[in-house]
Amino acid sequence: MESYITPKKAVTVMIVDDQLLVRDAIAALLEASGRFKVTNLLARGNDAHEAARSSSPQIAIIDIEMPGRSAFDTARAIRAASPGTQIVFLSGHRHRRFLQEAADIGAAAFLEKARSPNEILSALDCVARGGSAGLSHEGISQSSQFDRLSPRELEVLKYIAQGLSTREMADVMFLSPRTVERHVERLMSRLGIRDRLRLALYAIAEGIASTPHVAAMEPHSELLESA
Repeated sequence: MESYITPKKAVTVMIVDDQLLVRDAIAALLEASGRFKVTNLLARGNDAHEAARSSSPQIAIIDIEMPGRSAFDTARAIRAASPGTQIVFLSGHRHRRFLQEAADIGAAAFLEKARSPNEILSALDCVARGGSAGLSHEGISQSSQFDRLSPRELEVLKYIAQGLSTREMADVMFLSPRTVERHVERLMSRLGIRDRLRLALYAIAEGIASTPHVAAMEPHSELLESA
């Protein structure tokens, strides 16, 4: 975590992104504008709850594709600790289900990483004034199978690609192991995929998980289990 000094009326912002370069670049952009004060820089969502409780930021910028706790569970944890914090999701992908989950959570904005610095600042200014940005469903990439998945199924799919066991997913998602297993079973049924390894590869193909997480998996992990 790092703190910065800016004018007293600056909007306070928490940034949660596992990519150091992206995290620092956004922080530098916000600080340079003079309109924002970065209160917390976090690499993962696991510590977001306590950070939000202690700093109560006005805005939390959360990377959709982080390892560990999902962006959506991170947003819920932040909201539980600091109800007044506005949620802004940052992503390289505009999948319909991501946008739907962002809307369901009550996010104020959904921003693509390809946006220019001025566009990001304008969007955050809008959020600081109580507005919203980037939540339109127009021009969204999707596939027929992918679009059938529920937000919870998407989260399970991402965690499978990261190599989490059923118990670990249950702990992160605040669900029972049996509920997680039912989500996995439905995923396999809907997608016509019979094992967790192929589910992980599907997640990578759809852009919601990256190859390094799969490559780091232990040979005997739950990823190889079949329904």
